[in-house]
Amino acid sequence: MTNGSKNTKPPIFRKLDEDFWIAGCLDEDDLERAAASGINTIINILPEDDEKCILSDERAKKIATSHKMDYRHMPIYGHQLNNEFFARAFGYLIAETKGPKLVYCRSGMRSAFLWGMIHAADLGVDEVLDRTLDIGFDLAVIEDDLVRMAKKSSPLALLDKAA
Repeated sequence: MTNGSKNTKPPIFRKLDEDFWIAGCLDEDDLERAAASGINTIINILPEDDEKCILSDERAKKIATSHKMDYRHMPIYGHQLNNEFFARAFGYLIAETKGPKLVYCRSGMRSAFLWGMIHAADLGVDEVLDRTLDIGFDLAVIEDDLVRMAKKSSPLALLDKAA
């Protein structure tokens, strides 16, 4: 691994749908692998003060753009995960970027939470829980939040109508 990463092996890119992949901490080699895999957009949701992941936002952006990938940074702290405001803001970011997208955080759990929150309305809570569990993330702890989001319009659907 390059850049002094604390990772012992490359992170697994986990697919939630055709346009949305998630991963834990990335390093320079992972960004190159993402580009070679056809990823168009990298979205970093790590807060800049997260010391578990070595690759800085600035360095990640430089590498991603050198591989002609769009790069976005939307820091999300753990306490913001089940907040509708942050879920909708994340949904808007997803809708405005080209896929396939790779969203990363420390372990991938934050990315899975946010994906679930923005897709609860269009896929249904059971499908969200099944898909995330299939790739190793149990979102049962936010099931009530998913149910609440499922009763509202998806931020993705709202943007589709506006386009």
